Amino acid sequence: MASGIHSNDSTQHPPPLIACPTPPSSIKFPTYWYRLAHDDNFLICTKCYEDKIRSTQLARLLRCDFLDFGPNMSATCDFNTPRIDHLLTQAVATNDFQPLVSFAEARLSIIPCAGTEGIKGGNGVKWFKPVNDCIPKFVCCEACYEDVVLGTSFGPNFLPYGNQQPTDQSWSCDLALPYLEHMLQVCARKGDWQGFVQAGRHRLSLQTCVKDVSTAAAAKKWYNIVRPSAIYDMTLCEACYLDRAGWQESLARNFAQVQFNPFEYTSHMLCDFRLGSMAACSDILLASGAFEKWHQFASTIMSNVRCKSEGIVDGEWYGLPDPADSGENIKNFDICAACLAGWFQSADWGHLFRRLRWPPGTTRLCDFNPSAPRHFQYLAKWNQMYFTRDPTPFIDYVARFASLEKCQGTHCLENANWYGDKDASLLICPSCFEEAVRGTHFATNFPLQSTQLASGNHCSLYSPRMREKYAEACKKRSLDSLMSFASHREQIYQQTVPHVELFQKNMKQKMELLKIAHQARSATVGATAIGRAFTGGNPIVHNFDPAVVTQTILLEGQRREIAYDPQRPRMMQLEAMWKEVE
Repeated sequence: MASGIHSNDSTQHPPPLIACPTPPSSIKFPTYWYRLAHDDNFLICTKCYEDKIRSTQLARLLRCDFLDFGPNMSATCDFNTPRIDHLLTQAVATNDFQPLVSFAEARLSIIPCAGTEGIKGGNGVKWFKPVNDCIPKFVCCEACYEDVVLGTSFGPNFLPYGNQQPTDQSWSCDLALPYLEHMLQVCARKGDWQGFVQAGRHRLSLQTCVKDVSTAAAAKKWYNIVRPSAIYDMTLCEACYLDRAGWQESLARNFAQVQFNPFEYTSHMLCDFRLGSMAACSDILLASGAFEKWHQFASTIMSNVRCKSEGIVDGEWYGLPDPADSGENIKNFDICAACLAGWFQSADWGHLFRRLRWPPGTTRLCDFNPSAPRHFQYLAKWNQMYFTRDPTPFIDYVARFASLEKCQGTHCLENANWYGDKDASLLICPSCFEEAVRGTHFATNFPLQSTQLASGNHCSLYSPRMREKYAEACKKRSLDSLMSFASHREQIYQQTVPHVELFQKNMKQKMELLKIAHQARSATVGATAIGRAFTGGNPIVHNFDPAVVTQTILLEGQRREIAYDPQRPRMMQLEAMWKEVE
């Protein structure tokens, strides 16, 4: 149940979101949702209400609430499915909305689709498959069967999967692949069941595209743009091409398979659809059919230096004006040219940024690179900006947090500034204070207010559990329960975390020393010989010094000793103790 619920008069309609947060998309920020009068859990986004419901009699059956689901929670729209579209069309034609309402109320009892990540057996998920096993190994979950399959004319072509899913196996729903979900609907509109069967067989035969993992050119089909012009050095694997563009005839004609010469077959390729900036640009523009605009920004992304986890030397950088002083830029916030194009210009937010100048030879890390300290927090605020068309929360967040060191969790810090109450074992780092405390009931009541402490201290409020307890304390207007738990939690911390961290540090040092010794031995006698000794092969080879065999066996023995250290079970117990209160 959501916290922070505020009812809104149904005659007043909040501005709609720019897009529907349909899975796999979701939103984490507080916003307005429409709900059925007797069902709090079936959520309808403002976009779907505006586009599909407002002009119908269904609007009278809904109420509008402002919902804040709290930290670390997300929400998706339950309305935007082919099945609901079908039921809504029937309801409008007959002026009978009860079948739609009944389905919506019953739908939430079905386990949501786990997407391409899959779900292990034993979770109660029901599976379906095409009749006659005409698409080998194809399965779809009950949620997609209800939401997608039964929203088309192909419902009779599916039946329950006969075998029980083993508890030790993960199965993924094949309708979570965008190409197959869209092709099911495209082929159903044409009445072309065999067309879907062929599409399913082909898509499931393709290798999975893995981010940052290169593949030999000869191992896959690769695509590039041909109209209006090819994009230099772009390579898109067939699986990603089909999922993002190949199912739309109007887009597919602009792509063509890349032809390699024999000398290029062994070269390795990365799929450019897996770039964060390209994926964002494609989600914004390709899905809506804005191909010409997408081509423009995709060309810009490919013509700039790739956003790298190790940073970019002498890159083209952009920043945001400081909202407190427009003559200054927000410090410690940099966006590379490729990410500017993919994340911001493609969403019409490029005008917010201005060029940054750094001395020659400077290496900077783009804050939208996944390795950047606040990448995921910035992404969440970008998500809010995109859906609401309001850049203020994003800019304000960047201004507040860009120069703050990210919370170090259980790691102890020297000479750091703290909020909270040290005597009560409740210390809050500046980053967590900004995220969870500033502006709340007790924010100014703590004895420590950005006070420097010399000895090693660690943050108490980085964990979702502690933040929830702090939020509860604010509601109750009492810190007693929080302080009592914080004191108990600190006692457990002292009994567990330092010992586990020391153990892990020692294990890491031993493994590093062993790795160096192994590398030195490999350099002396060759990696193949060492590998044979380590994997149980015959270590006696021609011109092989027996001393090397002995030393190799000793190294393997040391590796086993580290892996099966007698202290490990005790450390696992200590970790479990800490997790109970973390």
